[in-house]
Amino acid sequence: MKTYHVFLKLVICFTSTNAARILGVFPMPSISHQVVFRAVMKELHSRGHHVVAVTSDPIRDSSLENYTEIDTSDTYVYWLKKFSFATNKDYDTYQKVLTLQVLRVTEDMCTVIYKNEQLQKILLEQSFDLVIVEWHSTPCAYGYSYFLSCPLVGISSTGTYDTGHDSIGNPTNPAYIPNVILPHTDHKTFWEKVSSVWYSIWFRWLWHGTVLPSHDAIARQQFGDSMPYIGDIEKNVSLLILTLDSLSLYTRPNVPAIVEIRALHLQQPKPLPQDLQEFLDGASEGVIYFSLGSNVKSEKMSSEKRQIFLDAFSELLYLRVLWKWEGDELPGQPRNVKVAKWLPQQDVLSHPNIKLFIYQGGLQSTEEAIRACVPVIGIPIFGDQNKIVRNMADFGAGVFLEFNDLNKEMTVDAINEVIYNTTYKENMRELKNRLNDESDNSLDRAIWWIEYVIRHKGAPHLRSAALDLTWFQLLLHDVIVCIILLALFIFCISYRVITLFICQMRYRMCVRYKKD
Repeated sequence: MKTYHVFLKLVICFTSTNAARILGVFPMPSISHQVVFRAVMKELHSRGHHVVAVTSDPIRDSSLENYTEIDTSDTYVYWLKKFSFATNKDYDTYQKVLTLQVLRVTEDMCTVIYKNEQLQKILLEQSFDLVIVEWHSTPCAYGYSYFLSCPLVGISSTGTYDTGHDSIGNPTNPAYIPNVILPHTDHKTFWEKVSSVWYSIWFRWLWHGTVLPSHDAIARQQFGDSMPYIGDIEKNVSLLILTLDSLSLYTRPNVPAIVEIRALHLQQPKPLPQDLQEFLDGASEGVIYFSLGSNVKSEKMSSEKRQIFLDAFSELLYLRVLWKWEGDELPGQPRNVKVAKWLPQQDVLSHPNIKLFIYQGGLQSTEEAIRACVPVIGIPIFGDQNKIVRNMADFGAGVFLEFNDLNKEMTVDAINEVIYNTTYKENMRELKNRLNDESDNSLDRAIWWIEYVIRHKGAPHLRSAALDLTWFQLLLHDVIVCIILLALFIFCISYRVITLFICQMRYRMCVRYKKD
């Protein structure tokens, strides 16, 4: 079987697109984002392409020939300085504040990437056949497509904003299509529709009125004033590869230039370090795995929030707890709790003694929990986490807890409910079976379409005509206005004819009356 897979890989390599030079620019300093892009770039490399990846989390594997990494890990300085997620906040209000902060800090990230001397040297010495850019909050990176005169492909590890869908002409009707940020399903209440419309208008105003102009100005300093407006380059993207929320099993229309993927970062479980293996093996009643992800630091929680978890875990001494804690020590650490600054999450979740995963609701962590069939307690902090956790709870694979409303009793009750009610485990297994039932592999699908763009030197034939319409035309307001005016014209004419007819009838009656 192993020989067959090696042979199949060689066949794919020789029958795919001839070796191309591909530049990948992935500015966001977040490992949960980067692992998805890394999977795509490594697969492209394995198929014979020459790859240059601009990333904040390089793998630093010197054995990979023709795989060059541009290390931009210094962007973490701006990111961590700006954000401290694990603090008390109103989720809805914080969403808008966070969106503004993220879009502002990305300007600094663009400057860091532009000033990278290693990248500047490569761009001057080498030509490229394709640019792949993270389609999130850094439109300044689109300028590389202009500078290198090659097609542009966008990729996102978390879906994309409405403006991202706009760039490819994909419909975003808020009546039934969920927004990537808002915690709404495809069956919205009236007020959820109002909220979706309001947020959609606000974000488009922010993106087109502030973000694109500011990033255009930054890009012109790098590529010159002859560069087209960055918003026009955005609309000429050949393809968008979007990571599909594993719980967003909603039917939505997509144009052909949208390629949906999921769970690209998943790998086969590896042996655990000895200390972890012994800790998990020795848990006769099971283990709770507690991690708030790569962006949310547990050590940044207030002492009150931290104490809630400490008190809850202390009451559950028959269970063991494995806690991703970034500090040097955990004050008041119970004897059933083991902490570590970093944990091999996929490998940990695959251990049979893991009974529960307490997490923040990140998409990649959700995919890992589904693969391992571990039910969850979700405590969303920001971004798409609220929607993901609500979807998990609606599916019966976990429990939703509000960060601001947490208390010890609520936490203990939720833990006991999920661990000892087998329905959650069964629903998680059903979810895994449903999501694994695909006609093809997500990674193969993504690579095929990327090579399709390379083969055809772009994909303008996939471009939706919606991109050539104004919002007034796209929403058929011109037709509606025409119909209204025509209706008014017909009404006026009819009114005039009827009025004249009535007047004529009255005149004839008066004449007849006088004659009589």
